[in-house]
Amino acid sequence: MIDIDFSVFTFLYVSSGMAVIFGLWLYYDRRDVRLYERIRVRHTFHCIQCGSLYSDRGRREVSRCPQCGFQNAKLKF
Repeated sequence: MIDIDFSVFTFLYVSSGMAVIFGLWLYYDRRDVRLYERIRVRHTFHCIQCGSLYSDRGRREVSRCPQCGFQNAKLKF
């Protein structure tokens, strides 16, 4: 049998538990960034034809106006 001091066993037990928690934290953080990046990113557009301001989700350079249907480029600040 393997003889391990109680303090060494406790240290290994606690550090392995913390490593598992840290690994799960990293996994779910990366997963959320990947899944919700499209929802979080919003761009503002100004319609040249009707003059309305609107926003659209996603990484689009061009979006259709919800009022008149004209294709507009995103605003650059």
